[in-house]
Amino acid sequence: MARNQKATGEVDKVRPYLEGVAKSLVDRIYGPDGLPWGTPLTELEDVVVSIREALSEKMLAQALERQAKTEQRPEAFQKCPSCGKELSPGNEAEPRQVQTRGGRADWKEPKTYCCTCRRSFFPSEQESGD
Repeated sequence: MARNQKATGEVDKVRPYLEGVAKSLVDRIYGPDGLPWGTPLTELEDVVVSIREALSEKMLAQALERQAKTEQRPEAFQKCPSCGKELSPGNEAEPRQVQTRGGRADWKEPKTYCCTCRRSFFPSEQESGD
């Protein structure tokens, strides 16, 4: 089977694990004999697409949630984009939801606060250009 040209190094590192997961899923869904004869290909595709969507959404949520919880942010996210002064940690997190190519991503994003500008910021929000 041809491989997707968009595969990344991260995928290549875990490819043997993914192959094991695929084998395990086929065993769990269809049993040791595999897909029953006469099963339409579209039925198999529906199962595969549903699994891909569930995995994509869960991975997006997990990765974004972990990033949001990281205490030490890169320098670009430590200063106010308006005045350039240090941001203070906020005491709230706001639910975020974004539709991506891999599915919907849901996570809680912590807010930071600029005492000078009296504004809250979230890392994923982009400032409008002037």
